[in-house]
Amino acid sequence: MKKLCIILTTVLLNATTIIGVGEDKKEALSDLSNQLSVNVKSEFKSYAKVIGKQYKKIKEKEINLISNLPIKGVRYQNSRPIKAILSSNAIKVYKEELIKLKKEIDYLKKQPKTYENLTKLLKDINSFNKNKIVAVALGATNLPNINITKSQVEISLQKITKKIKSLKIAAKIVASKIDKKNIYISFKPYGSNEVTQFASIFKSYLSSYLNVTKKSDKANYFLRGNYKILKNSIFVTFNLLDKKNNIIKTIILTLDKQAYKDMNYKPHTQNFDMSLINGFVKKGNLSVKIGFKGYNREDGIDLKVGDKVDIVVKTNKPICYFLVGYVLHKNKQFAYLIPVNGDEFINKITGNDVNTNMTIIEDIEVSPPVGRETLQIFASTLKNGKCPIYPPKCEENDEGYCVIKGKTKNVIIKTRGLLLKHKKQEKTEASITWTSFNK
Repeated sequence: MKKLCIILTTVLLNATTIIGVGEDKKEALSDLSNQLSVNVKSEFKSYAKVIGKQYKKIKEKEINLISNLPIKGVRYQNSRPIKAILSSNAIKVYKEELIKLKKEIDYLKKQPKTYENLTKLLKDINSFNKNKIVAVALGATNLPNINITKSQVEISLQKITKKIKSLKIAAKIVASKIDKKNIYISFKPYGSNEVTQFASIFKSYLSSYLNVTKKSDKANYFLRGNYKILKNSIFVTFNLLDKKNNIIKTIILTLDKQAYKDMNYKPHTQNFDMSLINGFVKKGNLSVKIGFKGYNREDGIDLKVGDKVDIVVKTNKPICYFLVGYVLHKNKQFAYLIPVNGDEFINKITGNDVNTNMTIIEDIEVSPPVGRETLQIFASTLKNGKCPIYPPKCEENDEGYCVIKGKTKNVIIKTRGLLLKHKKQEKTEASITWTSFNK
């Protein structure tokens, strides 16, 4: 087997300390998790596979779609708001974890290729890679490497796992391996933020067999799942995580095509997802988060017609901002501006509203047509108390949307260009994605 290791080619510049804030430790920790993920996405351009002396770039989604990174060595500052701080002081803890994981991986590689051994091996490889990303982000060097990949283990698992022909039976098998309560479930295709019909149905079955919570800020544990589409089957991976994103358990299934017959299982928005990631704007120390109230972790949100949500924004500095929405239904895709100040598209967050979850739009009811949608916030610090940025032009259509002309991915590029025109102000962006379904 050729030696293979992961090298991160760029390091977070001047960002060896990452801070989350909140009204309590739980909220501050959740905010820290988000800040860590945002910093990784914005500052790491790529990471490479090193095979001998040949460097090969991997698709950016391999790093940019990584979220739920493990948090170790965090310290709290009991100010108001409370701060959760992750700094280079934690590097020692990550190094120790990497050494321990490498030892476990080297041991498991020599064991028989049973389901139990391979799933443990896959869990340890995922944990190793995630811990290494955070360690490098904090400025660590001379870290251990491993000479086996996640894909190699997945191929071995695909060879020995029996194909399951019923989605209900598959859900029961997953649930039988989990003894935790108060779990938030997310499940989506590998490399995509879209919740397909298949993913939503599987999640519904799982929810009936597990003790779950619909809103992530109430959860004690997180069941994160993704699936890869193979020939005549689907390969499913679930990772059970704690609040600090440590992987507790990995569960693997292979589904026969009979299990998802007549279901929509192929994502259709991967190109948009990559456009949302490539060119991510983060200039300076400005940090902004957008989400739905009650969903402090964005992954895999699916809503039913009739559900109501509040949009909340959190910023660490006074800002002005505007919102761009994206309708990404299979046969209908467009971008539009959302009024945030009466009929105006620009608004500010200042004063005591900084570092709080500020509700900017209340009681939005999910209504047809159903499908994938994304909401993106573009923000800037103020210039002499005034807003230096402006949104793209739009025209109202027959449905009442103020539509921005052009393909959705081109709208992202154009809007980022407008944001970056004013070079002196700090700027950033954030987004939330969800999929709606009929009841």
